[in-house]
Amino acid sequence: MSVSRKNSDLASDDGALLATVLAGIWRDDPPLPPIDAEQFSRLVPLLIGSGTAGFAWQSLSRDARLKAAKGASELRNAHHHLAIQASVKGEALDALAAQFASAGLQPLIFKGWAIARYYAASHLRPFGDFDLCAPPGRHAEAETLLGRYTTGTLPHDSQGLVHLANNFQVEISSGLIATVDLHADLKKYRCPSLAAVYERSIPVRLAHGTVRVPSHEDHLRLAVLHFLRHGGWRPLWLVDIAAMVESITDKFDWELCLGDQPHVRRWVACVLQLASDLLGARNEHIPASCRVDDMPAWITATVLNEWRAPFAARQAVRPLGDAIADPRLFPGELVQRWPNAIRATADLDGPFDASTRLPYQLASFTASAWGRVARTFAGRQAKRSNSQTGGL
Repeated sequence: MSVSRKNSDLASDDGALLATVLAGIWRDDPPLPPIDAEQFSRLVPLLIGSGTAGFAWQSLSRDARLKAAKGASELRNAHHHLAIQASVKGEALDALAAQFASAGLQPLIFKGWAIARYYAASHLRPFGDFDLCAPPGRHAEAETLLGRYTTGTLPHDSQGLVHLANNFQVEISSGLIATVDLHADLKKYRCPSLAAVYERSIPVRLAHGTVRVPSHEDHLRLAVLHFLRHGGWRPLWLVDIAAMVESITDKFDWELCLGDQPHVRRWVACVLQLASDLLGARNEHIPASCRVDDMPAWITATVLNEWRAPFAARQAVRPLGDAIADPRLFPGELVQRWPNAIRATADLDGPFDASTRLPYQLASFTASAWGRVARTFAGRQAKRSNSQTGGL
């Protein structure tokens, strides 16, 4: 789709152009996209912001015109930074695995580092934290273990992402710091049984410990559901899915990947089709029954619109209490918090069909807003009560 879009007027659209550049970048020999120096320069901030700078430079630097274009040095520096960062984080993961091994634990690691294994140049796939699950029934042990090395509460990072209660910033050894997102289960990724996912997982031996990665089927399903839960705003996540699709063999268990819920099966099939349409992912191992001939136009349109500004900071919002205290902020907050069509549909378990998305967006926004209001007032009440009792 990226190089032969029917709608030619999108040729200058940054989202569509970014998709063209990202087509095939996970491969050993990615294609050189047909862009000029001006388009290249315009895309540099998006490539860096989307987490795809390393792969893009590896591909685009083969063209002498693009290497001399404005912004090329920024992209090259980002490429070098990612390679160095991958080495440091690899050391951190090995040290972390060693600490888990000392407690008799083999954690399940997914997304980020685990998905990078599907890329030809895995060191260029950036990741921030380590997403882990302890072996079934041993979550509390993992919490205690990480607590020993926690260096303090995590602030918002430079991109504005909010760290949650299950995020740990740990210093495993002197100067070697890692952020760990410890999940109690995988229900939000439509994997109801952590025990089953763990049993199917594959051990990966590191220098000083062992981690486990999900089976190909579980991991692809998880990556797709993660992409949908966040409204498809980050291009790197669809590139992940494309790389995983091209690693599928004839032994792949499609029933396991798709699950038994018809609407979720349709979700997965649509995202796989999206990876093929936008990024050129080869789909010869996808059976005809799992392909989509009636892809709703709003899915592609939503993703390309998000990709016009794929920055994490755009997903961060100020505390709702600010807007409550100052109603002048409310219109801007409404726009900032409005869910896109993909996220809203996934939030409400809706079908990926051709019907309008507005009802889903209204319902998703209302549910989220009421939840935020309740939490805001509950937090204020708790602070008020605490101050009245002197914090005792």
